[in-house]
Amino acid sequence: MPDRPNPVGVKARLFPWTEGAELDESSAIGEVIELRWGRAGIYRATSAQVKVRLPRGWRLTEPGVYEIDGLLTLLRSPRNPGQFDAAGYGLRMGSVALVQADGVKLLKPESWSLSFHLLHWAETSRQWISKALARGIETEDQATAVLLAMALGASDAAGEEIEDAFRNSGTLHIFAVSGLHVVMLAGVAAFVLRWLGVGKSRAVAWLIVIVFGYAYITGWRPSAARAAFMIALVLIAPWWNRKSSVQNSLGAAVLLLLAYDTHQLFQPGFQLSFAVLWAIAFFASPMLRSLNPWTELDPFLPPQLASRRQRFAAWARQSLASLACVSLAAWIGSLPLTLGHFRTVTPVGLVANLLLVPISGFSITASCISVCCAAVGFSSGQVLANIVNAWLARLMVLLATWFSSLPLANFTLDLRFEKEPPPLELRVFHVSGGGAISHLIAGDKQWLIDTGNVHAWRSVLRPFFRSRGINHLDGVILTHSDIAHVGAAELAHEFGAPRLHTSVHEPWPLEASFSSINRLAQKVAVDSRGWHRHRMDDVIDIQPGGLAPATATVLYPMLSDLSEKADDRGLVLMMRLGRLRVLWLGDAGFITEKKLLERRVPLACDILIRGQHSADISGLTELLIAAHPQVIISSNDSRFPEQTLPERVRDFCKTQKIQLLDLEVSGSVNIGVTQTGAEVTAFRSGQEIIITPLVR
Repeated sequence: MPDRPNPVGVKARLFPWTEGAELDESSAIGEVIELRWGRAGIYRATSAQVKVRLPRGWRLTEPGVYEIDGLLTLLRSPRNPGQFDAAGYGLRMGSVALVQADGVKLLKPESWSLSFHLLHWAETSRQWISKALARGIETEDQATAVLLAMALGASDAAGEEIEDAFRNSGTLHIFAVSGLHVVMLAGVAAFVLRWLGVGKSRAVAWLIVIVFGYAYITGWRPSAARAAFMIALVLIAPWWNRKSSVQNSLGAAVLLLLAYDTHQLFQPGFQLSFAVLWAIAFFASPMLRSLNPWTELDPFLPPQLASRRQRFAAWARQSLASLACVSLAAWIGSLPLTLGHFRTVTPVGLVANLLLVPISGFSITASCISVCCAAVGFSSGQVLANIVNAWLARLMVLLATWFSSLPLANFTLDLRFEKEPPPLELRVFHVSGGGAISHLIAGDKQWLIDTGNVHAWRSVLRPFFRSRGINHLDGVILTHSDIAHVGAAELAHEFGAPRLHTSVHEPWPLEASFSSINRLAQKVAVDSRGWHRHRMDDVIDIQPGGLAPATATVLYPMLSDLSEKADDRGLVLMMRLGRLRVLWLGDAGFITEKKLLERRVPLACDILIRGQHSADISGLTELLIAAHPQVIISSNDSRFPEQTLPERVRDFCKTQKIQLLDLEVSGSVNIGVTQTGAEVTAFRSGQEIIITPLVR
């Protein structure tokens, strides 16, 4: 039963669970030794790894074998195209299932567990470094978060908006811990060790310990691990009278990391790390040599006779050329993989890196100074370094945001090699928690019906847009002011300034000023060319005429339909997609459905799309009879009673032989409209339904 939790008993060794670089105290990774199905029974020997959600308030502080009682579920596959594949990622990380623990009991302590103690040591080190880097700048939350993301990989603290700015400007490798940071740290550490008079052999040993310790503390990311191995190989090469080679060191690092974990080969971060460095090694030097006539001093001028100004100008040209060549080579190396994995091109990164890479170097240096001062108790130097670092962090955020806002700074491409899509295509996404998002393609027009909340925009819509090469929206219909439906309205408006369409009652006058609709009203004038409000019988022209005609007629509300609850004043639409009729009920409940029936609104349709009213019954049998669709597409979230698909709807579909697509089971549903009918396809289940329009 892959979609249902199964009661189990598990005997397993528990280890701390890390998310990126941070230890998650609410979870653990369990190496299963024995497994018991059901609440009672016999334990049987089993070998597997599972992720364990620990009981609230319980903390894993001691290594050993534990007995766990709880519910086991398989990791869920994605329910929408382009969405993060938690099941695939979990399998790559060695986790095959999730156990929600109700009780945990220690059976056998194992104090010798090295990996357990190393993970806790890494977490203790991260906490100490975090406090050291934040001292004196506690009030500057954004700057501190950026510094912690750069130094320790704690990107969650900075927020997704800042991370988006670095990603969209092609400088995400600066924001997150990467091989660049390891190399910079090694350079600073080498300078300090030389200044302290440490001998060459001892300095090499200390540098190797420092770079590997830093890579482990920051989560053992592929780029950081690769840099640590390569630095170690370069440093120890003279001990065997060997000359270090970038290409050979790169190959050796690949073999060592894959020997440790072969699954890394399938991780985009691993592929990008090695592809970019190989491209730099292969392309940068020839490009730089071609610029020698511009970067070097006049060949007829002896260097001893060059003035300071001439030498400084030559050094500046050499530095700029080196940065430009490395940036271009890295961009060339990453382009095939970023297109393949993310469908994204960031031309602005070529220029942005010229400024942000040197600034990040100064920032890493300041972080090292701060940590060294903290280690020796020199608090004044520590605070001064942090203040300078905060200024550098603000500057980097400002530059990344500005670069990402430039026209064509980044864009996505549609690289699907599939049959030509139909001229009209409506996709209804699966969104948990009672949310709703639908995407409509009508000819060359891109529309949304509801946007979901901000989390749904980032986890569902943005990956979908990236996978389809969609860079703008032409129109957005916001059915009603529910954060689960329109919480990302501002983000949608920033996606090409599309025309907005709402009911005549939005914004609701009694709604809080900080609601999504009211915040949007501060940017777009209501009842303007950018924002149209509609009442019953109004027609929204999505794509009038042409090969893909698409309109939406408003069936509800009227001006007199004043309801305090947003679900009771939401738009109900009859969409005409070619010859196909689609009835969009949204979150209509008892009040709305009764009024539609009393007013004898024409409800007959081919497809009915519905959600769940948050506090009232919905899916009235008489309305379903009046609509009599061939297919019903319904939201469902079985975790919450108020968002669960009503049994009366299921029973009606069985008795009337109507196809019911439960989005929780089927995943997102795509409706491809052709001249003769429509093809309805479920993303997760793969079910296909052919519809011939019956309503004319």
